[in-house]
Amino acid sequence: RGADVLLDFVGVNPTMALAAAAARTMGDVSIVGIGGGSLPVSYFSVPNEVSIQTTYWGTRPELAEVLDLAARGLLRPEVTTFPLEGAVDAYRQMESGELTGRAVILPAG
Repeated sequence: RGADVLLDFVGVNPTMALAAAAARTMGDVSIVGIGGGSLPVSYFSVPNEVSIQTTYWGTRPELAEVLDLAARGLLRPEVTTFPLEGAVDAYRQMESGELTGRAVILPAG
């Protein structure tokens, strides 16, 4: 059947291809991540009438507003940090679905 809306927060070839393939007829795919991938599109490469778009969100005043909301504690991103030597563990947790939010790898220092 496929998904109505797909958001690709990575933007590399495999994630973009997966999102396009998983869309339903007349679904929407938004490529948010700027991983540098490309998605070849042809008549038979995606379901009928799928909309594929990229985004570049916001103006400077909107960014200031978001930063203010975060500074006041009204936005709370979910972030799990890993030391550099724990990067493989971060990938394992992402793959298994155990990770909530974003993974951030911190260099030794």
